[in-house]
Parts: sequence; C-alpha cells; structure tokens
Amino acid sequence: MNIGLLGYLSPDPLVFLIVIAALLFGLVLHNVVQSLVASSQGDDTPRNNGFTGTDPRVHLDPFYLLFLLLLGFAIPRPIPLNPRNVRGRGGPEALVWLSGPLALVVWAFVLLVAAGLLGRLAPSGTDAIVTGLSVAAVQSVQFAVVYLVPVPPLDGARALIAAGNAETRRFMRQLEGYGPIGFIVIFLVLSYTGVLSAIARPVYSALAALLGAVGL
Repeated sequence: MNIGLLGYLSPDPLVFLIVIAALLFGLVLHNVVQSLVASSQGDDTPRNNGFTGTDPRVHLDPFYLLFLLLLGFAIPRPIPLNPRNVRGRGGPEALVWLSGPLALVVWAFVLLVAAGLLGRLAPSGTDAIVTGLSVAAVQSVQFAVVYLVPVPPLDGARALIAAGNAETRRFMRQLEGYGPIGFIVIFLVLSYTGVLSAIARPVYSALAALLGAVGL
C-alpha cells in the first residue's frame, strides 16, 4: 500500500481524482450501511442524526481527510449508536459495526466490475479511469482490513466492546484514552511491514476470482 495518495497526482491527475472520489464515497457508504443495519436492529439514532443520508459533511471529518492525502488512510465519523436501543445487544450491536467493513469489500467489488466493464467496452482512452477504479478497489479492501483491527476507534474494537466480556470492554475503554494515536501507529506498522497487504491480498484475490467467474 502506498503511503499517501498525492503520488497519484503524477503522471495523470485523473487517477488521483478518481481514487479520492471513490474512497470518499466508500467512507460515506460505510456509515450509511452501518446506520441502516442499526435501524434494522432497533436503533434509529444514526438515522435521526442524518447518517442514512449521503451528505459528506455528516460523515467526513476534515482532520481525517488530511490523513487520506498524507497517509493513504482515513476513517469516517463514527455513527452515533445507542446500544440500549439495539435489540439483543452483544451480537446484534457487533453486527452493526462489522457491516461497515463488509460494505467496503462489496464497494471494492463494484469498483472492479466498473473497471472491467469499462476496459472491455471502451478500451481506448480509458486507461486512467480503469487505473483509478482499480487502485480505489485495492485501497477499499485495505481500509476494510484495517477497520477490523481491535484498536479504538476502529470497528473491530467497537464490535469487541459490544460482544466481549467485562474485562475486554474495560481494556478497550483504556485503549480509547490514547485517542487516534493508537490506530495511526497500528496502520503505519501494518503498512510499512507489508502485513496489511499480506492480509488484504486473499480478500482482493477472492474478488478478482469472482470477477473472472462473471467473465470480467
């Protein structure tokens, strides 16, 4: 995974614009899906706060958008879930948080389908668009993998807080005290050591195989 997205400005800025647009939409989609799942599980708090809509001002924090440019990674604002409203608590609440990373994997597949169709139907003059869509697909898968890391404020940690025992929840709450530093360090370590790419590769390979199965 390249650290930072500014490198895609050269040689073709169109690649950069497509990657940014696709990833920002993916972040919004992540939240919208979580909010819809929350409503299905009994909590309309995200819906009442506008998180089922696609207004980027609701979902995106400019602070993390800077991270996207400089580090190649960002997280959306967490949806305002009220666990007391979720039917069954525990597992259903964890499902809400895990649905976000799953949505990003599905979005990556959609991007790959779009790239495959475009490359087949309009092979001339669309290289930059196809490249941008493909890069965004890879990045979306890697976002999903990072989000599952059990470090606050990532989805994996929120799912553990929801479904874990009292000791797990206490430990996660302690990690929350470090703010964004913890997950930034984890992201950088996973990226520079190649662990992130190694974990994401099987997921991306499965999507590519599925793409081949449908003739793209």
